[in-house]
Amino acid sequence: MPLDVSSILDVSHLATFLGGAVIGCAGQYLADRLTDQRRKQEYQSEAEIQFSSIRSDMPKLFAEMAQDINSDESRSVREFVIAPNKRVRFNGNKPRFMYYEDEHPHLRVQVDRLEAAGYVDDVTPGNAPIFRMQEHFVQLLRDNT
Repeated sequence: MPLDVSSILDVSHLATFLGGAVIGCAGQYLADRLTDQRRKQEYQSEAEIQFSSIRSDMPKLFAEMAQDINSDESRSVREFVIAPNKRVRFNGNKPRFMYYEDEHPHLRVQVDRLEAAGYVDDVTPGNAPIFRMQEHFVQLLRDNT
């Protein structure tokens, strides 16, 4: 059975259409992937700049926090308490780090800044200020010491 010219043109148009559709979808997919990668890199750069800026403003506190995180044998302690000085005792039902206002001038303001940056959360149940470090902050402390 001989093929007529219109059948060949129909098949050719269909193949061209399908090829264009595949190329269009592939192009959109690649464009989305590259955009996502670019956004991720920009976010990481901004996060690194923010962390470096905050760390440079409170190096003593960051050094102590990093030391506490790295020396924790359980690798699980995430909470810390703010106390005026070492004479003040805190009895809790789980291990927590302690930071003292007489050793870190402006400690509460610094912790407020860490909270605003999304590094810690206030989990105070009563009077003693207790904060929980976010996992990404713990990782930044481990990676940058």
